[in-house]
Amino acid sequence: MASQSRLLRLPVLLALLLGIALLFLSPLVLADSQDALDKDSTKPDLICHTSDPADCYPRIFVPTDEFQTVHDDQEIPKGLHVQLNINTGEKLAKIYVPDEPVDPALEGLPVEREVIKVEPEARDDPIVAPPKGAPAYEAAGKIKAPPHENAGFVNAVRLLKADKGEDDPAFDASLDAMEELAHDLHYGLQVASDPEIIKSLVCHMIQEPHPGTAAAVEGLPPRDQQAATILAASLRNNPTALAEVSKHWPEILKHKCPGAKAPLGSELWRCVGPRDDDTAPAPASASSIKARVAAVDTLIKDHKIRDDFVRAGLMNTLTRVLAREGPEWAAAQRKAGVLALNNFLDEDVGAITGQWPKGPRLTDEKCAEAGTRAPEGCWDYHVDRIVKANKADKSHWSKDVQARLAAARKANPNVPQHVEL
Repeated sequence: MASQSRLLRLPVLLALLLGIALLFLSPLVLADSQDALDKDSTKPDLICHTSDPADCYPRIFVPTDEFQTVHDDQEIPKGLHVQLNINTGEKLAKIYVPDEPVDPALEGLPVEREVIKVEPEARDDPIVAPPKGAPAYEAAGKIKAPPHENAGFVNAVRLLKADKGEDDPAFDASLDAMEELAHDLHYGLQVASDPEIIKSLVCHMIQEPHPGTAAAVEGLPPRDQQAATILAASLRNNPTALAEVSKHWPEILKHKCPGAKAPLGSELWRCVGPRDDDTAPAPASASSIKARVAAVDTLIKDHKIRDDFVRAGLMNTLTRVLAREGPEWAAAQRKAGVLALNNFLDEDVGAITGQWPKGPRLTDEKCAEAGTRAPEGCWDYHVDRIVKANKADKSHWSKDVQARLAAARKANPNVPQHVEL
């Protein structure tokens, strides 16, 4: 009977021991279960920028059938219908519906990268003027200076401002180094801010280099070509630098180059094109003219400087570039055509139309008779000639100039289309 009683108590004892074990193990089991829930991919991670839970949102964007704003730090699943407001930068997304009608303006755009322009909403509040004394807005932004000025640049500036170095090998080498640095916004501004540097560069640009200079010996470009390239590099895509040159432009035109009989205001205009008495080898002369035209193209982005060049007959001078024949002139002629497009014919690239052409187109007979001394009215004739010579090249620059020049003449009915002289 006693043994039977012990057998009855054994299950009770085992159950008691098992209950105690479960009591101690339950926190561990619950913790593991919670970890499993936390790792469940159906529960999205949240991004919280404040302590308020209402400001939190899922790390991975959850799409619906309606467009919703996508936060900058959210991840977007693939295959959604995404729109971007290019005015505000706001991004919207929803579930992509293949048969959904598409805005005709967006036809052909992939749904993952659809971009639309949303017109800004009308503002009821007035535009607030900047406070008195606030610095003026500069589109170019602040140009940061390097930690240390380049020693080669400092040396080149010193030699340029000294107006020396005709037979100094270091002078041409310093110009070559300066050209590399002039593309930098900071050094371009350094060049443009000092009128003495600009005067020296323009003087070297318009003067034929001495045949015995170091550039000819060491294989560097001729000095006039180097000076023109530095000037163009300093001003290209650097509106702050161009504004500095414009500020000093009247002073620059009054400057007289060493050995010159007249100031730059009289000498500069005629040097852009080839001279009738040009005795330099044709290829060298063409490459120098190409560099000069490129420099002028950057200068006349300023409207005051452009007006001076136009009044002085810039486009008449460039006609003589177009009138030259031979493959060595192709690059210079292209520069002349691009200058006309950039500044007078193509509004899409910032040109101000209506300024040129002003004079009438001359007849083909008169232009053929004029030869390389062709006047401004022969632009059409020589562009047509270049188009015919390059008819196999469908994208040749001359075709664009031809079409836009004809359109410009048609838009100005007061100027005769042809005239006999």
